[in-house]
Amino acid sequence: MGIAYALPYTPPAPPVSPWRGVGLSWTGCDGSEWELTRPSTGLFLKPGVRGLGLPTLERQASTSPTVAGSRHRGTSTKDRDVFWPLYLYSDASSSEFLARDRAFWRSLDTEVEGTWTASLPDGTRRTLDLRLTSADDTLNYDPVQRGWAAYAINLLADQPYWLGETVRRSWDQDDLRNYYITSEDRVTYGYPDDVIHYVSPGGTLASATFTNDGDVPSYPVWTVIGPTTAASFGVGAGTVTVPFEIPAGYAVQIDTDPVDGQVLWYGLWDPALKVLTSPIDRTPELDPTSAFLPIPAGQDRPLSFTMTGLGTIIAEVTNKYRRAF
Repeated sequence: MGIAYALPYTPPAPPVSPWRGVGLSWTGCDGSEWELTRPSTGLFLKPGVRGLGLPTLERQASTSPTVAGSRHRGTSTKDRDVFWPLYLYSDASSSEFLARDRAFWRSLDTEVEGTWTASLPDGTRRTLDLRLTSADDTLNYDPVQRGWAAYAINLLADQPYWLGETVRRSWDQDDLRNYYITSEDRVTYGYPDDVIHYVSPGGTLASATFTNDGDVPSYPVWTVIGPTTAASFGVGAGTVTVPFEIPAGYAVQIDTDPVDGQVLWYGLWDPALKVLTSPIDRTPELDPTSAFLPIPAGQDRPLSFTMTGLGTIIAEVTNKYRRAF
């Protein structure tokens, strides 16, 4: 009589749920990192969080006693109020609770901002900078003895839009240009000291477009890498003219933000000498007739470029969103 051997039955793996939540975290003003949606970490948000949806919008209008109704003049976006109802606890000891409680409160400040991050199921992230405004920490018990506390914290975002990741595109006349690497880039992206970053062209100057998938227009940061004897760029009819020649090995960066905009002059990274020229502020030299226009929200918005030489033009935009998701 033969004996048949068979592997034991293995049931199929349970199906993976297509539903995932939004992960929220906090990077404090002191650089500390805090998960806000994982109760096992000892700190988590309760229901009632505010600040993930629309900011406060205020319609601007004019009226006349002789005309019915009003005339719409636009909509202003106010700074954003944020509310965190949260629990902080420790199962270890009163000393551990005190250490965690003190560390968390050190991450909040009225003058120095921290960053609230929303991590979305599609792999993208949006961030919002916040400062502390007030807190309700009324307690009817001894939290040190019990090892847990409930707090109601009010924060403020001076800039009310949630920020997405920075989008970069480049256009050149011919071959690829070496893109300058700042000290901050080396720390942020981990570039070795002897690495030069090459920018892949996104298209030709004549067919330049940019997609802003944010909810509102965003002001770009423009970078022109030499050599070029003349360059101008912009959105639609609004152009910015570079008022000086840019030799090979140099670049100029123009931030068109109406609040913090500036013109910085860079030398490129030299891997042999391991030297990076510190940026020089040349804002006063910019043509006062230059028009700083934002890139409107939408797909394939046309840009206008002119350039004499073999340089490269780069546009960087940080998309802005009214909501965290």
